[in-house]
Amino acid sequence: MKASNELKVGIAIILSAVAFILGVRFFEDIPLFKGTYDLYTVYDDARGMIVGNAVRISGVDVGSVQEVSLDPETNKVKVRIRLDKQYIVKEGAYTEITGIDALNAVQMVIHQGPPDNPPVNDGDFLPNRIANDLFTSLTESAPGLISRSDSVLVGLDGTITDIGELVQPGSDLRRMFSSFRSSADAIEQLLSEERVRIGRVLANVDTLTTALGETTQGAGDSLAIATQQLNELLRRVDENLAALENTTNTLDSILGKIDQGEGTVGLLINDPALYHQMDSTLENMNALFLDIKENPVRYMRALRLFDIL
Repeated sequence: MKASNELKVGIAIILSAVAFILGVRFFEDIPLFKGTYDLYTVYDDARGMIVGNAVRISGVDVGSVQEVSLDPETNKVKVRIRLDKQYIVKEGAYTEITGIDALNAVQMVIHQGPPDNPPVNDGDFLPNRIANDLFTSLTESAPGLISRSDSVLVGLDGTITDIGELVQPGSDLRRMFSSFRSSADAIEQLLSEERVRIGRVLANVDTLTTALGETTQGAGDSLAIATQQLNELLRRVDENLAALENTTNTLDSILGKIDQGEGTVGLLINDPALYHQMDSTLENMNALFLDIKENPVRYMRALRLFDIL
């Protein structure tokens, strides 16, 4: 009986130890009946990382943080993580702390190395990279955002002021809208007053269109003859235009030869010496004509002398 009580107490202690171990593994997100292995990493700032935070690979929970301690010699934060053995981490992997500390939503992410690399061993060290914190990014960009917000608010205030001035009584915008409204009222009144006349005009247009259709239908032969004559006229116009184009080409050729100095006209236009000679001859002829006009007796005597001879 005494041995039986001792056996019961021993079994109870063993079961309690097993339950304690399983409970600890459960609350630490450690698989209850699977093997695990530990890895280490070091950070300058834990950024709210505590024991029990999840460790994830590609968004899947693969373990948890087991220890977060500060090394007094290096002032670095040493983190020990425990992973399920079914999740193999390749060499070249690195860790990263993500999440928002203010919301108590911090986690560690492992970025896998190349698939062809060998797996890391139990107790190996993983390098780290600093992830961009949302609050840190907002804090760094806050001055610029505030400056831009101020400029936008100043511009918005000016726009609202301008709009207020535009809609004040007596403003140009109010007068323009008032003119539009007066014009619309006048058009509406005109349409209302001339509704009967407009109806008669539309009826007359309908009658005229019907009569024109009947006339066009009855004069189909005349229209065909007129169309044929018009086509003949257009053909003659095309022939005349072709002849005119040939004449223009010939004239262009003649002008080109003149411009190049070919022929008498070309030499006259392009030879300055010939131009000056002609100009001198004309001046002499003008002088002779003036002299004949002023002294006709002299030239009459010369003519008489020629008659006597």
